[in-house]
Amino acid sequence: MEDAYARSVTEVLDFFRVDPRKGLSDDQVVRHARVFGKNVLPEEKRTPFWKLVLKQFDDLLVKILIAAAIVSFILALINGETGLTAFLEPSVILMILAANAAVGVITETNAEKALEELRAYQADVATVLRNGCFSILPATELVPGDIVEVSVGCKVPADMRMIEMLSNQLRVDQAILTGESCSVEKELESTRATNAVYQDKTNTLFSVKL
Repeated sequence: MEDAYARSVTEVLDFFRVDPRKGLSDDQVVRHARVFGKNVLPEEKRTPFWKLVLKQFDDLLVKILIAAAIVSFILALINGETGLTAFLEPSVILMILAANAAVGVITETNAEKALEELRAYQADVATVLRNGCFSILPATELVPGDIVEVSVGCKVPADMRMIEMLSNQLRVDQAILTGESCSVEKELESTRATNAVYQDKTNTLFSVKL
């Protein structure tokens, strides 16, 4: 259920056929694990540096500029220009392309580092309601439809849809995901916002005790 954030609590519970007082049964957990897999970010191989560099030049506009630099150099030679004069315009174009490639490589490298940091930030364990009992399990064993208890100071172990809140408000620090400097307030009500942050488009369920 990719749009759980836009559905009511009842709709989400009905979709996963889960009793909020008992959680999933063992059979349901097995089925969901088989369909959805583990609650882990996919491992991605690091892109070799040389491929990152080549990727920056795999663009139509960049190819046009490279062709323009070559044509400019050839025309300069045809016109009898020699020395630095013949290389001036092509050099300027190539320097701009090199600077653009450097920025692109740095940006993609930082994105890969951010993903690695996000993996390190993942919660190791979660308090999960299954078969009517709460137990502490590895966060990787969560499946869509699980009801998870989150309290003050806990790391949120998965993308979630809040179904119960035993306090006046809930605020979550999601700076590592969005860069927001302040914690963000979460609500029980559904939202129809089309630009909702990805981590709010949830599958796993949870209640909050503060």
